Amino acid sequence: MFKTKAQMAEFNGSNPPYGYEVVDKKLKVRNDSTPDTVRRIFSEYIAGKGFDAIARGLYNEGVTSPSQLARKKNATDKWHGSSIRKILENPHYTGTLQQCREYRPSVTSKRRRSVNEENQIIIEKSHEPIIPLEDFLIVQEILKTRKRRRPQAEVHLFTNTAVCKDCRKSMHFKKNRKGYVCGSYNKYGLKACSDHYVSEIDLTDKVITNLNKIYLKFSKENYFKELSEKALKYKEKIESKIIEINEKLNDKKRDKSNLVISLANGVISKEDYQLAINITNEDISNFETTLHQLSKELEFQKIEKEIIDFKKSLDKFMKEGTLTPEMLHLLVDEIEVHANGTIEINYRFREPTVPSA
Repeated sequence: MFKTKAQMAEFNGSNPPYGYEVVDKKLKVRNDSTPDTVRRIFSEYIAGKGFDAIARGLYNEGVTSPSQLARKKNATDKWHGSSIRKILENPHYTGTLQQCREYRPSVTSKRRRSVNEENQIIIEKSHEPIIPLEDFLIVQEILKTRKRRRPQAEVHLFTNTAVCKDCRKSMHFKKNRKGYVCGSYNKYGLKACSDHYVSEIDLTDKVITNLNKIYLKFSKENYFKELSEKALKYKEKIESKIIEINEKLNDKKRDKSNLVISLANGVISKEDYQLAINITNEDISNFETTLHQLSKELEFQKIEKEIIDFKKSLDKFMKEGTLTPEMLHLLVDEIEVHANGTIEINYRFREPTVPSA
């Protein structure tokens, strides 16, 4: 069915390419600024700009994004490098309808596979072009050349560990600044976030200094004994609180059952029942939420084992004296970088302080 429609030069996609609309099942150039945006993308790429640089410029100028144009539920005003590449590789912009380019191996498969060109449905001059064919072919050659020359990504010490405190994006290493900046800022500029800059040397020094302080704390006499005693007292306090909340929850559930019986027997009106049942349901919900939070807090009973395991890794670090990516990932879960460059280190163990009973 799809092939038959494609052979009739009918557009089969769920969304037309950016810059086009579907009129009478055929692609037609939109009467707005989107075709000019497509021309700009091709022009800037030929002039030497990369995917992300083009996307950043469009985003900062507030140009309507593809997802906004398609009115998707999760539409965002951000342009992505992948969107730019998709536009640059789309032959529809030359006036050629090229369909059945991909297929799903199975109904349940989410990944699509490419179809050999000889098995695709290609109809030339099926609609008005936005990009001259010669410009499109130039771009395809540039794409191939840049792909061959693309170097392997250089992995730095805090890659995938340091994140922006404000937008939660990973920090990107910038060779010219010898440090890390917010990923959103790096891709989209100040409209998205600030740079949150921290140098690699400062970040390394701060982490090593912090680890040394923790090592000294671990080395104190009776540290584990004191910690275990605190954890046990805290555990008993939480367990007692859980029993108390469970009793209150059961009382509220009985109240709810009694309200239903009272309504059925005509003891209370529907209005009074509705008012009372709403209050009771809210109380039940609050008690259940509190129970969930208390159950999570009971995990403190595992704190001693967690810190013993952590100390083994810490001892290894102190012995070797070098902060390698492997050692960093053993000790640190995440490093949050604030706008002023200060950091918060989240270790792969719970902080060795337990609330007193």
